[in-house]
Amino acid sequence: MSNAIRSAIIGCGMIADTHLTALRDAGAVVLGVFDQNGERAASFAEAHGIRAYASLEELLSKDAELVSVCTPSGTHADLAETILFRGKDAVVEKPLALTVPECARILEAERKTGRFCAPISQFRFSGVYESVKKAVEEGAFGRMILGLLSMKYYRSPSYYAGSWRGTKKMDGGGALMNQGIHGLDMMFGLMGYPVSVAGNAATLFHDIEVEDTATASLVFPDGALGVIDGTTAVLHSRPRRLELCGTKASVTLEEDSIVSADGLPLSVTPGTDQKSCADPRAITTGLHERQFRNILAAAADEEPLRYTAHDAMRTVAVINAVYESSRTGKAVVLPADPVSRE
Repeated sequence: MSNAIRSAIIGCGMIADTHLTALRDAGAVVLGVFDQNGERAASFAEAHGIRAYASLEELLSKDAELVSVCTPSGTHADLAETILFRGKDAVVEKPLALTVPECARILEAERKTGRFCAPISQFRFSGVYESVKKAVEEGAFGRMILGLLSMKYYRSPSYYAGSWRGTKKMDGGGALMNQGIHGLDMMFGLMGYPVSVAGNAATLFHDIEVEDTATASLVFPDGALGVIDGTTAVLHSRPRRLELCGTKASVTLEEDSIVSADGLPLSVTPGTDQKSCADPRAITTGLHERQFRNILAAAADEEPLRYTAHDAMRTVAVINAVYESSRTGKAVVLPADPVSRE
């Protein structure tokens, strides 16, 4: 890029440091930050050598071309809309929003403004994911038969205590909507989005309003089947594990590492040593940087956005279908375009 994209950040929560580091490493200039807690914004700004804006309006009135949203999930839709209608591109930490109608509002704002909203899904930018995706697209797996996704995480009671996390209004869901969404998004990027979902969700350990444990059975467009489990209640957590099994080949991923590959020209490959299954702060910034490089190039009209708000909306639709199935005891049929359900 001939000129560095000017950016700003809304929210000084746990993920804001990751966004700021990745933005800078990807080549952006970070101008400043706004947070409802002025003291926290001032401290964050001082630590990173940027400006603390006194209000959201002040941030939006300044020169930032790209604004990164690092606030509680329940605020994402409103902030993304606001940013887009102010003529700036938006980046939104996962999930894009909590419901399909909220996601649809963002897509409509994109259409009306000509700007984009880029949801964060950094694992789709790992070299391991890209190599497996290439093998799928080249037909190396043959007919896909089965996908198995297991996400046994642990979050301590203190993680939820006195927080927006675990609330229906601000978190929207738990083990799937918050922690499990990355694994689901990787699975769907490789297998496609399911056409039907039958699921169960329960709160078995934590004192929260949303699920801490969920399971689901999925049917994909080509007839392949899938099984997922997700929890934040397993004290002895495990790395996220995704297995894809076809008629010609199979692969097993743990986080963004290949741990086995049969029938494929892929070898066991270490990833980025993610340990967030046990500690939400134990994430590296390398994959965020790779995604931000694409986002910045898209903002400069140099390449297309590789992961879009429409992609993210489809994952949110599947998660909500699991919740609906759990409530009703019935399988939920998903259309090709989730907006058509509303």
